[in-house]
Amino acid sequence: MPQATDPTAAPAAITIAGRSIGPGHPCFLAVEVGTTCLGEMDRALRLVHAAAAAGVDAVKFQVIDPTQISDPTVTYTFRSGGQSYTVNMKEMFERLCFSRDQWRDIADACADAGVLFYATVDYLDGVDMMESIGVPCHKIGAWDTTFKPLIERIGATGKPLFVDLGPTTQEEADDLVGWHQGAGGGPVLFLHDFHTGDDGEMNLRAVQHLNARYPWPAGFSAPGRDDDLDFAALALGAAHLEKRLILSRRDPAFHADESLEPDELAAWVQRIRHVERALGRAEIVPSRVDREQSRDYYRSICTLRPVAAGEAFGPDNLGGKRPGTGLPTARLNEFWGRRAATDLAADTLIGEEHLA
Repeated sequence: MPQATDPTAAPAAITIAGRSIGPGHPCFLAVEVGTTCLGEMDRALRLVHAAAAAGVDAVKFQVIDPTQISDPTVTYTFRSGGQSYTVNMKEMFERLCFSRDQWRDIADACADAGVLFYATVDYLDGVDMMESIGVPCHKIGAWDTTFKPLIERIGATGKPLFVDLGPTTQEEADDLVGWHQGAGGGPVLFLHDFHTGDDGEMNLRAVQHLNARYPWPAGFSAPGRDDDLDFAALALGAAHLEKRLILSRRDPAFHADESLEPDELAAWVQRIRHVERALGRAEIVPSRVDREQSRDYYRSICTLRPVAAGEAFGPDNLGGKRPGTGLPTARLNEFWGRRAATDLAADTLIGEEHLA
């Protein structure tokens, strides 16, 4: 079973369909459109094109079996465009279903647009259907992390598995890894995930813990439009991020209010790329501009007042002044007690030639 290790450790990068995820590579960006496509092919394809235009790496859908709900009368309330909607959950999921041929068309559209296609699957036969289409990886939602048969079915494919954590405990996460790996599965890419509005329970440092405990890069599944959390997760070591996309938040879709519109997604991608470039690496490496400006603004050994020839140097007549083009002030002690070779004016940068 994985054990906690060095909290600064970095897992090895992995590759999915030619795209590398992990240290030394750009953050892998996926968008979730499984509910915001409303089960409409035209809308689904428009979302694919919008995602590709924004510059993400992958578009993720949801492959749902409405019969997985044992009580067909259960309802769900969500907000969209400032309004609340209460719908029958089974009927909502039924509207989100596509046929195998439609899934193929969506996968083909993703390939043509240059983005990866995969899906969150919540039933066993759905895994087989996605396999027949040739997805490069699978995902399970936070509410299926204890569903052993599904995890083992995905493990048997040998492919990577993305996992939203949500309610999952440490013990349950370790069990999931064991089931998936025991069935022959590939890497398990956990995404820190939560369903709370309480800042004190969001625990973003879990990203660091995941990177230390498991050999695969950790990620973050954005619960809404709060960019601050995405940037924080990125800074904490998230190597993959997931964000929701919708054509318009006026669409009566589950997760509408939590989703970005196409222009917002494009801006978000650019900001993520800006932040990850700025993060750099974990060492002190001054910028080229800083080093150039140090010649102007560092201090050099300099006379504080006029010094007569033969006069001994000391703290009363020698100190440090800008620019930094002379001898560094770290050498001041070498000059104490030495004598001036010639008369020196105040504010003279001192060199070896000024010593008697």
